[in-house]
Amino acid sequence: MSDIIRFQTNTRMLKAFFFGIIVLLSFSCKKKGCMDENAVNYDADAEVADNATCTYEPFEKTQMLTNICDNYIIPAYTNFNEKNIALSNSASGFSSNPTVDAFEALKQTWKDALLSWQQVCFLDFGPAAFVILNNQVNIYPVGTDKINNNINLGVYNLDLADNNDAKGYQALDYLLHQPGMTDEDHVTYFMSNANAMTYLTDVIDNINYWSNYILTEWTGSYKDSFKSNSTSESNAQGSSISNLVNGLCYHYESIIRKGKVGLPLGAFNGFSQQEMPDRVECYYHQESLPFLVESINAMNKYINGASYNTGENGLGLDNYMDHVGATQNSNSLSSVINSQIDEIIEKVGQLNDPLSNEIIVNKPAVNEAYSALQQLVPYMKADMMSALGVIVTYQDNDGD
Repeated sequence: MSDIIRFQTNTRMLKAFFFGIIVLLSFSCKKKGCMDENAVNYDADAEVADNATCTYEPFEKTQMLTNICDNYIIPAYTNFNEKNIALSNSASGFSSNPTVDAFEALKQTWKDALLSWQQVCFLDFGPAAFVILNNQVNIYPVGTDKINNNINLGVYNLDLADNNDAKGYQALDYLLHQPGMTDEDHVTYFMSNANAMTYLTDVIDNINYWSNYILTEWTGSYKDSFKSNSTSESNAQGSSISNLVNGLCYHYESIIRKGKVGLPLGAFNGFSQQEMPDRVECYYHQESLPFLVESINAMNKYINGASYNTGENGLGLDNYMDHVGATQNSNSLSSVINSQIDEIIEKVGQLNDPLSNEIIVNKPAVNEAYSALQQLVPYMKADMMSALGVIVTYQDNDGD
C-alpha cells in the first residue's frame, strides 16, 4: 500500500513540475516591455510589464518657472505695490483733509493693501527672503507700547529691527482701530497729535519702500536668474526649484498655519495649550479670517500655476508632481493637496470673526480648522519635497 501512495505522490510532483515548466515557457515567450503610456518608449505590443525600462521626457522646469514668474509672481507683486501706492495716496488725503470720510477711505485702502500682501506672502525666497519681508511689513502681535513711545518721543528709526513690531500693516491695524475709539475719535486724535499723523504716514511710507523694492528686484535682473537657474537637472539647494518650494513650505508651515491660527489657539503653548487670542492677525480690526482665506486661496493658485490676473491654469507644481508620479495613498499627490486645501477653506468658512473670540467660545471648531491646516504640512513638506527631490533647507523647531 505504501508503494502505491509513494507512486501517486511522485506522479503528482511530476505533474506539478511539468506544469510549472509549461507556465514558465509560456510566460517567457510573452513580449516584455514598457507598458506605461506616458513613457517615451511605450510598447503597445508588450504583454508583460517591464516598467523599469521606461524612459520619460524631462519635465519642462524652465517653462514652469517662466509661467509662475511671468503670470503669477510679477503680476502679484505689481498689484501689491499698486495697493500700497493707493494706501499712501489715501494717507496723504487724510493728512491734508482729516475728515471721517477720508479716515474711512484710509481704513479701506489699508485692508485692500493687506489682502494684496496675502497674495505674495508665501513668495518667501529671493528678494523677499533676503530682506525678510514678512518682518518688515506684517509682524504680530504688534508692539503697542513701542508705537506709543515712538509717537510721544517723535524720534524713531523704522529701519531698525527693534521697530519691526512697531511698523507694517499691524501697526496700522492698531493706529486705525484703537480700542474704545470711534471714527470721529480717531480723526480728533490725529488732528490734535501731529506726531501721530507723522508716524502714520511714516509707517505707510516704509511699507511702500519695501513693496517698491521687491517689485524692482523682480522686474530687474532677478527674474532672469530665477528662470535660467532651472536649466540644471538638479533641484539641489540654491536652485530655483529648491528656493521656490522651500519658501512656499516654510511660509505656509510657520507663518500661515502656525502664526495665523496655531499660536493664538495655544497649539504651541507648551503643555498648557493655553489660548493666546491677542496673537491673531488684525487683533484690533477684529477681522482675521478674510486674510487667512485669501492667503490659502492665493497659495492654491500659485501651486497650480494659475495666472494671477485670469486664473487660467498653466504649468505649475501640480504638473511637476504628476510628471514624477507623486502619490499619497494611491492618489495623485497634486489632487490630495488640492482636496486638503478645499477642506481647509471649508473648515475656516465655519468660523466667525473676531477669531480672538472664536478661539475662546468655539474652540472645537477652531481646532478642526487647525487640524486641517496641519494635515497639509506633511503633504507639502514631506511628500511633495521628496517627490521633487528637494531637500528641506529651513529650520523647524515645532517638533511636528
